[in-house]
Amino acid sequence: MKHLSPFIQKLIDEFDKLPGIGPKTSARLVFNLLHRKEDIRSFSDALNNAYQNVHFCPECYNLTDDGLCTICNNPQRNKKMICIVSSNQDVEAVEKTNEFEGVYHLLNGLLSPLEGITPDKLKIKELETRIKDNGVKEIILALDQSMEGEATTIYLSKLLGQYDVKLSQLARGIPMGANIEYTDEVTLGSALKNRKQL
Repeated sequence: MKHLSPFIQKLIDEFDKLPGIGPKTSARLVFNLLHRKEDIRSFSDALNNAYQNVHFCPECYNLTDDGLCTICNNPQRNKKMICIVSSNQDVEAVEKTNEFEGVYHLLNGLLSPLEGITPDKLKIKELETRIKDNGVKEIILALDQSMEGEATTIYLSKLLGQYDVKLSQLARGIPMGANIEYTDEVTLGSALKNRKQL
């Protein structure tokens, strides 16, 4: 927007760097904040505190502002069961189910050789160290159903096969509320293959 001051344009450009936010949404957010000056200071303080205090949990690589994250720090969690995910948002999604009582390991990405994301760029060596040092008994792969997710699942399945752990991945199937006739053949085939006995 050529008519804006360089300062306001810089703010819009910073918001535009966030995923899922385009130039129009960025401008709307900036103008909204500028009209609520009382909120700018608290927003700025929160971002500054995050910059200074938030770091990766040394155990699972989730984000935390404490020594260990709240999940790794919880004595009720089963440390012998690890759910492998690619991002912080995946932890939140699994936690909302209230079905998992173990701990997590964040890879902080998925394999994508075309984008230069190779195994050494992910937290895979750290995962192997956890398995060896903590007597892990079960690993659940909870990775995206994408090309990158599949590549990462195959790689980890081969790599982790050398350890004495129960290895599984999330079942795939037809989502609740979906019609079979509109379900793609890959999902339907996976649902048939992973069917369970009643």
